[in-house]
Amino acid sequence: MLMQTQTNPALQQALDKLLVKGKIRAIDMAFADFIYGEEVELQASARDCICLFAAYVSAQSGAQHTCVDINTLGQPFAGVYLFPDLPTLQNIIEQSHTIASVKAQQKSQADSVNKPIVIEGNLLYLQRYWLYESQLADIIRDKAAKNNELDMPRARELLSRLFSDSVDKSSAHEGLALDWQKVAVCVAARQSLSFITGGPGTGKTTTVTRLLALLQGLAVVNPLYKSKPLNIQLVAPTGKAAARLTESISAAKLKLPTDLQANLPEQCQTIHRLLGARPQSPYFKANANNPLHLDVLVLDEASMVDLPLMAKLFAALPAHAQVILLGDQDQLASVETGSVLSDICAACVSNINNQAPLAAYSESMQYTLAALMDLPAPNISHQQDQDVVLTKKTAIQNNLVKLLKSHRFKDDSGVGQLAKHINLGQVTKCISLLKGSEFTDIDWYQPSQTTPQNVANEVLKTLIVKLLPIYQEYIKAIHQGDIRKAFDTLQKQQVLCAQKGGFWGVNQLNTLIESELHKQGLIDNSKGFYIGRPVMLSKNDHQLKLFNGDIGIIMPDPSKPSLTKVWFITPEGNVRGLLPSRLPSVDTLYAMTIHKSQGSEFESVYLCLPPITANNQGRGLNRELIYTGLTRAKKQFMLFGESRALSLSLQQQCIRGSGLADRLGQP
Repeated sequence: MLMQTQTNPALQQALDKLLVKGKIRAIDMAFADFIYGEEVELQASARDCICLFAAYVSAQSGAQHTCVDINTLGQPFAGVYLFPDLPTLQNIIEQSHTIASVKAQQKSQADSVNKPIVIEGNLLYLQRYWLYESQLADIIRDKAAKNNELDMPRARELLSRLFSDSVDKSSAHEGLALDWQKVAVCVAARQSLSFITGGPGTGKTTTVTRLLALLQGLAVVNPLYKSKPLNIQLVAPTGKAAARLTESISAAKLKLPTDLQANLPEQCQTIHRLLGARPQSPYFKANANNPLHLDVLVLDEASMVDLPLMAKLFAALPAHAQVILLGDQDQLASVETGSVLSDICAACVSNINNQAPLAAYSESMQYTLAALMDLPAPNISHQQDQDVVLTKKTAIQNNLVKLLKSHRFKDDSGVGQLAKHINLGQVTKCISLLKGSEFTDIDWYQPSQTTPQNVANEVLKTLIVKLLPIYQEYIKAIHQGDIRKAFDTLQKQQVLCAQKGGFWGVNQLNTLIESELHKQGLIDNSKGFYIGRPVMLSKNDHQLKLFNGDIGIIMPDPSKPSLTKVWFITPEGNVRGLLPSRLPSVDTLYAMTIHKSQGSEFESVYLCLPPITANNQGRGLNRELIYTGLTRAKKQFMLFGESRALSLSLQQQCIRGSGLADRLGQP
């Protein structure tokens, strides 16, 4: 018997069946057991219902949903247990002693909620996720309402220098060619909290570099900061993303006027490092009682940040801090619970109207933007007459800018065109693009074999032909002791997989590619840590300052060739070697999951979709997965997969249960 306190054999049997079917996990059963023990005053049928309901809510949190909407619950345990109709279920919830009912949007109630499950409106949460979501929403709303006082003449002068190549202002106010990067800089300079979103190549890094130059240029003449430079911190969710932002900011900085390059940060660190991670603890050194020491925080790859981590980061911010979030809302949501950036964007959806492109902002913000950008004053009465105010007023309507124009993917780019149609869910168009010959930077290999093993072997043969030249160059750099060249070469191509296990998963392809490279004489994989093995950390080691997702290469020590080390490029750009025995868990990196690839870019990407089988039914496939994998490619993309797998992926979206968008969507 897996449950220890209940005495109802029928309930035990139902839970055991759900566990075997994979509907719930062992931890969900344990939670249900706890709830059953607490609900001793309920009638037997109601007690069973709450117990199974608790198991479901817990299971959904394991699927990264923040909450469950009881209006759309349906019968997820059909065949094992049927929940009562909605009115009956609501009545049982009201009688429960383990479910706290709170009023929507009511502040200062967190301390009084001490029950394991919380219901707010129609949304049911595990308590900790309700706390994270409600507290994060409160902080976002408070910071979003704060404006920065700007020295307008100074700001206009700096903007004219930072955007000397900007769009002709004579036509910009008509919405024909408005410079949205400049809009983003102006919005973010004005607001204490801002969100700048956009796909790859839309200029998010260029935009934020200009923004930071503007903020520093204003601060050095601002008595509020004692005419001293701002303390600006750059963070990203992973070591890879941090290294990439460091590289991008350094390059963008050199394009600014020389005198505006001073005091701009270049080094980016992980969120965990900034907050001060505690070994074996979910808590950080920095928190609401011990806030961070900074004036401005820039968070890149915000779509990768889960709800708990985002809540802890915002809670640790000092009251005066200015915060800028960068990210692509169309990418995969975070690996852990929540979809924070997507929720933020959903709370402030706006369409650009050519007659009034800034009409989604409040009247005061429109006037501010016009003044900063030297545009004609907005005709608010005309907007109202023509009904071109395109969004309802929300708590964050003045805080979001979406960059749409890609400077990397031009009109003749297959990657750019394919990404656009993927986001629109246009299956037929996507298939047509991949099958056609209009674009040379995208290709599609559809296996002719039928059995999964034969398909894997067929795909491998085709893959190796593509991969081998780069791997030969990579191994040559290793034998020459050129660590940096080895890293640069490794980044030229990457095999991406939708899943870790199963056919066409990371584990299988890593083994197959490794075996083929051994046959080619490029590696000797008779040892675990062999020369040339690329690895990725799968765990954090805070003492070594190594983090999940960091990439290393196993090479001899140039100063002592008999000594083998695993080499890393640090966030500061230095080369660092460690003995293999000191490392936390690592995985081979010839192939990686699409989730792990977020925050990275490669010249060529080879994306492998698993075959659809009776066992998997395309589980885990969605359009965000394809889009994220595709947009890791800078020059070339090749898809390996069946038409059925691609079609199914494009028809499914990754939508997570959450109440954050509604919390932020209120005025």
